[in-house]
Amino acid sequence: MKILMIAPQPFFTERGTPINIRLMCQVLGEDGHHIDLLTFPTGKDIPLTDVNVIRIPNIFNIKKIPIGPSFIKLVFDAVLLFNAILLCLTRRYDVIHGIEEGGFMAVFLGGIGKTPSIYDMDSSIVQQLYYSRFIRSPAILRAARKLETSALRNASLIITVCSALTETARSLTTTRIIQIEDIPLQGLERAEKTDVQELITTCGLKNRKRVIYTGNLEAYQGIDLLLDSWAYLVKSGSIHKTVTLVIVGGDAERIKNYADMAAEIKIADSIKWIGQRPSREMALWMAMADVLVSPRREGENTPLKLYSYMASLRPIVATDIKSHSQVLDDSVAFLAKPDPQAFGEAIRQSLTDPTLSTIKSRNARALIKEKYSYPVFRKKLLFAYEALQNA
Repeated sequence: MKILMIAPQPFFTERGTPINIRLMCQVLGEDGHHIDLLTFPTGKDIPLTDVNVIRIPNIFNIKKIPIGPSFIKLVFDAVLLFNAILLCLTRRYDVIHGIEEGGFMAVFLGGIGKTPSIYDMDSSIVQQLYYSRFIRSPAILRAARKLETSALRNASLIITVCSALTETARSLTTTRIIQIEDIPLQGLERAEKTDVQELITTCGLKNRKRVIYTGNLEAYQGIDLLLDSWAYLVKSGSIHKTVTLVIVGGDAERIKNYADMAAEIKIADSIKWIGQRPSREMALWMAMADVLVSPRREGENTPLKLYSYMASLRPIVATDIKSHSQVLDDSVAFLAKPDPQAFGEAIRQSLTDPTLSTIKSRNARALIKEKYSYPVFRKKLLFAYEALQNA
């Protein structure tokens, strides 16, 4: 099949949705399909079989497109739609596959050209607008909901990445939905012990336990909750004497903001800020962890890193919200209410009860092999395309 994939993302960059897009392109290309991947102008080129990356013009010479809704992203979305129209006028496609707001474009173009369309619902656009506070007007949010509902109802097929999004889509349409969850980063099992020990020494963390967070430092990630939880632990005991909180990710501006916050609440000495690191290093950072944490306060989409956490054979502490609980339960992780004391106590238990931590970690890896592996992802994605072709 010849596929137009509309991806309103900087591709390739080391973050959730672009990683998922790369994986889809890898599976489809290796199965013999050809993909024209229409995407934003920023990002690095990577080798992919049978994938032609088409970047829209960088009309403002932008170096970095921020995560989440923004005015610059709206402008690039308009340019993306214009270029998608040109491609559909000059080339023949068997499927138009749109990710996030690209789903609106895919359904619109599919309807005009009588071409099957896939609405790939990596997130709810309305929820993104609401949680980001980018749009505050109830009237505009209602209009966005109507647009999202219309696109879902007119798509040939909907792909979701978690049960919360499946429930949202199912409440709005009878269109067929296929849920294809994310999977761990590939290569996590190949962390060499010598490389891990070298990293521990380089970071000055030898003879200390390590509680590690990986990911960006956007507000929705709950870093403020993590710092407050750490402050609770420091003030209620001597954890800071033997354990370091290691935060891997974030740009310089956000690191400074949170580092200043840590200094104000007098916990800076027991925190190490690493900054952004490539995904190929994540196996090492996770392997050096005694505990991995995900402190989100709100949201429903399951963070991509959660699957890598589960595969790492390390205990996980996560907030007991829908983002986490639709994948995790008490058999595979330490779940806690999103407040400093509860989350702090969960971290303490994960560090002081090695038997329970080992049981949960093993259960988590077993669950990954059963439900969230590359073969499972590949089978589901190819099934979705077969279902579309046979409809």
